[in-house]
Amino acid sequence: MEDMISRIIERDREARASLTEARQLRIDSEQKISDMKAKKRDEYLERARANIKSLEKSEKVKAAIKFKAIENSYSRKTEKIEKIYAENNKKWTDELFEKVIER
Repeated sequence: MEDMISRIIERDREARASLTEARQLRIDSEQKISDMKAKKRDEYLERARANIKSLEKSEKVKAAIKFKAIENSYSRKTEKIEKIYAENNKKWTDELFEKVIER
């Protein structure tokens, strides 16, 4: 009988040890999963930031090209207006003067 009780106690100790080990494995596994999750998240964010920087550079180049094209267009239009003004300034002034005097 005493032998049986000591075997039961020994089995209980083994079961408790196994349970403690299983709990520790669970905690370790949860920590590993959490660490892997954080690592993957950080990797994703780093790739996203690099992608954003790349897109930002690309968009800046596109914007600069578009701005230069608009600037050139305005410059050509300004030159055209100034040329027309230079060609017609005297005529317009005279016509305006004549209209004012006629009244």
